[in-house]
Amino acid sequence: MVLARKLEKKLGKANKRKAKEPVWKGPEQDGITQSLLSRFLVCRERFRLLVVEGLRPADQFNHRMEYGQMWHTCEEELARTKGADDNWQRALKQYASGLCRKYPLQQEQVQHWYNVCKVQFPVYVNFWAKHPDVKGRTPLLQEQVFDVPYTLPSGRMVRLRGKWDSVDLIGKGKAASVYLQENKSMGDIKEEQLKRQLASGFDLQTMLYLVAMDHWPAKDWKEKPIRGVRYNVVRRPLSGGKGSIKQLQNVNKGKRGPKAEKLPPRPETSEEYYVRLGTIIEEEPEFFFMRWKVEITPADIERFRRECLDPILEQLYHWWEWVSHPKVKEPWYHSSGHHFRYPYGVWNTMLEGGVGEVDEYLNTGSELGLERTDNLFRELDSET
Repeated sequence: MVLARKLEKKLGKANKRKAKEPVWKGPEQDGITQSLLSRFLVCRERFRLLVVEGLRPADQFNHRMEYGQMWHTCEEELARTKGADDNWQRALKQYASGLCRKYPLQQEQVQHWYNVCKVQFPVYVNFWAKHPDVKGRTPLLQEQVFDVPYTLPSGRMVRLRGKWDSVDLIGKGKAASVYLQENKSMGDIKEEQLKRQLASGFDLQTMLYLVAMDHWPAKDWKEKPIRGVRYNVVRRPLSGGKGSIKQLQNVNKGKRGPKAEKLPPRPETSEEYYVRLGTIIEEEPEFFFMRWKVEITPADIERFRRECLDPILEQLYHWWEWVSHPKVKEPWYHSSGHHFRYPYGVWNTMLEGGVGEVDEYLNTGSELGLERTDNLFRELDSET
């Protein structure tokens, strides 16, 4: 009942905003992040409900998102102290304590994922410690929030906003180049799909972040060229497959004491459980930790801007000018069709990670495996 009243109160406040000005002030004044731009691309009406009316699902603990934030906290502290001590443990504990205060009814879940992160992170550090890119890496920016003015072909200005996990200088002397590092935690790592996505030069987040780096006014890397991205992926344990263990009900099963007497059954303690999980991660770290270095050229960035980012942002501007106009009561009725509600039952192979001959044509111009047709309605043809 208490939760229901709190939810009702929150929704009531959100609904009261409807008659006021939009929560968002537009692409020029408030700017756009990758996550907001993704929402705009998927469904304009759902995007409007968020940025105009301020409506979103009630906040609650999400272990997928918060495990990633815990990991970011550890990464940031490790980089800040250059691995000199275990300050990352204190930073992690402090972050988890804040989550417990924020989500008092989900403290047990918070504690669980805190313990998982605590046993996984040191294995990760040791695994990558001797990697050439780590040894030859000079961090330039860590967990850096950016807010970059970006001018569109039409002359309009958009604020590109976000946070770079890390911007690093890799190599020495004249051979040194700048790389963006993105840290991701995932329950299921689809390796081939991710590599194709990154290599295409059309991954929305990494490419938008590289564009922002290219326009960053205070370039900490001076004249060093931007060469690409290092995509650092951590498999979140207990998400299926290897390492998805449960707490044992009888750790003494089949065991005998010093006098060969059968030991009484007892459940596995929480401490024993997390130690066992850490051991499993240590036995096969390459299953849990992956990293790809993808080279991106200035021509790739320019192509992404021309064929993807700029057209989307121009559409965003047109849409915003329409829906934010004080005389517009219903966003649907506009001759240009800027606004729509995304329907169910639409199959989007790209969102499902599908790739085929058309993608190869877009990337390379090769027509291998393709054919030309003048019949777009084959499903309507009568059977003969």
